[in-house]
Amino acid sequence: MTPRDKTHLWARTKRFLADPALEPHHLAWSFALGLAIAWNPLLGTHTGLVLASCALVKKLHRPLTFLGAFINNPWTMVPMATGSALFGNILLGRGLRLDLSGVDWTSLGWRSLSTAEGFQAAGAMLKPILLPYLLGGFVLSALAVPVGYFLMLRLAHRLRRPKSA
Repeated sequence: MTPRDKTHLWARTKRFLADPALEPHHLAWSFALGLAIAWNPLLGTHTGLVLASCALVKKLHRPLTFLGAFINNPWTMVPMATGSALFGNILLGRGLRLDLSGVDWTSLGWRSLSTAEGFQAAGAMLKPILLPYLLGGFVLSALAVPVGYFLMLRLAHRLRRPKSA
């Protein structure tokens, strides 16, 4: 992507967010919901949650909801999961130390999860980090709603402000 393409993309995004036909609070709720879905610790459910949310709530702006949700992507998944586990550890009073020594990451995969025995073995291996990860992810998901809402609302209002001379 060239610098010109990036400038063009930002200009299109600004025009979209400043569109008078779109209510700023609808844009803010759409992004906030997407951001909450991004922090949802149940991997593999993000797209389904966005589609279900957009089908149930008609005023959501679909592209902005997807944009918020896809902040969690292959490049950001590991830092977000680590942040969730560390935050969960803090909430549980365990500090910042995560014990990953008992996890054999190479043994995890579709084959290990396709049988009941494999699923149980993976669950036993992940048990020390599963609770902090889930707790941290769900709490961060809940916290993402107000943060995403107010950030997007502020951005939408700022872009709609008339330019001073």
